[in-house]
Order: sequence, then structure tokens, then C-alpha cells
Amino acid sequence: MDIRTDRLRKAFQNSGLSQTEVCEKAGINKGAFSSYLSGRYFPKQQALEKLSIALNVSISYLMGLDAEDSDHLPANAILPSARSLPIIGTICAGDGIVCQDDFQGRFIIDLEVSADYCLRVHGDSMIDADIYDGDIVFIQKNADFESGKIYAVEYLMTKEASLKKVDRDGDSIVLTPCNPDYNIVVTDLSEIRIVGRLVGVYHSYV
Repeated sequence: MDIRTDRLRKAFQNSGLSQTEVCEKAGINKGAFSSYLSGRYFPKQQALEKLSIALNVSISYLMGLDAEDSDHLPANAILPSARSLPIIGTICAGDGIVCQDDFQGRFIIDLEVSADYCLRVHGDSMIDADIYDGDIVFIQKNADFESGKIYAVEYLMTKEASLKKVDRDGDSIVLTPCNPDYNIVVTDLSEIRIVGRLVGVYHSYV
């Protein structure tokens, strides 16, 4: 079971509320809430914020980003524990898409998430890492490089950018997609720039 669905179910059970009561407090459709509990869909940000208030847990808890045994903030303490990040463009999770440097709004995340900005994903090359077309990824700039982690990488010659698992072998960089339909790319360190490290994902589907 997806950790987010598991967290939502636990928060619902611990609340002592009925589905009808949660839906009334959150102002969401009962059918949609049932779909969230079944794991068929995950709520978008607006519904997620309403559910976190109704269930008296933090947004990051429902997103599976904080420790399960941590002290969860009450509803009236959520906003002071959160901050907004700019969505500054679109990054490729496929082939040949230029990273668009344009402001697309803001996204609220928990303070514990060490991200500097967000990018919207285009493509399906990272689906085995649970990153899908339309998702929003949280990127941390100037993170210490750790081989095998997922990074946003810019190709300096073409100014294209992609999201890939990155390994380093001397001066060579190995960019590995998380989808067997795509090829591994080996390039020279001087030909790319590591833009930032992936530190979180928000799925876009309802």
C-alpha cells in the first residue's frame, strides 16, 4: 500500500470521525474521500490541505514526508510550520524537452522539507521511481553530491534539462532513467551541470 494512503487511513481512524463528518468538515465529496481511502486516487493540494485540517494532522504527514511517530501539529499550527516554494518551470522525464524557466505559481510544503524550488515533470522516464508526468518535484540546490540519487541535470550544449539517477565514474557521469524503455546516457562531467537534488515528489492526479 502507498504510504500516503496508509497515512490517510490511519489519520481517519485516529480522528474518531465518520466519513460523512470528515467530508463535511473538509468540504469534499464523499465519493472522492472513499477513492482516497481506497488508494485509487490521492488528493490534490487543495483537498489535501482541507483534509489535514479536518483530521488534525500535518500536510507532510499525509504526504509521507515526516516520521510516523513524530508529534503532529494541530490544525491551527499547520500554516506556521509551512512555507511556499515557487514552481519555476517544467523539467523533462523523457527525451528532448527544454526546461522552461517560467513562474507557474507556488506550492505549500512543510518546513522540514529542505527544498529551494519546485519543477513540474513532463515525461515518463522516471516512473519506476514513482515519478509521473505532471507531478511536482521538490529540488534542493547546492546539495552535496551522492552517487545513485536523483538529480535535475542540465545539458550545457543544448540547454535541455532532465531528471535522472546520477552516478559518477571519474570524469564521466552516468545518467540512468527509471524506465526500461529509455537508454542510459554516459557523458562527460564538463558537458552537464547538476541543477539540484530531488528531495520530494507530489503526485498530480486527483
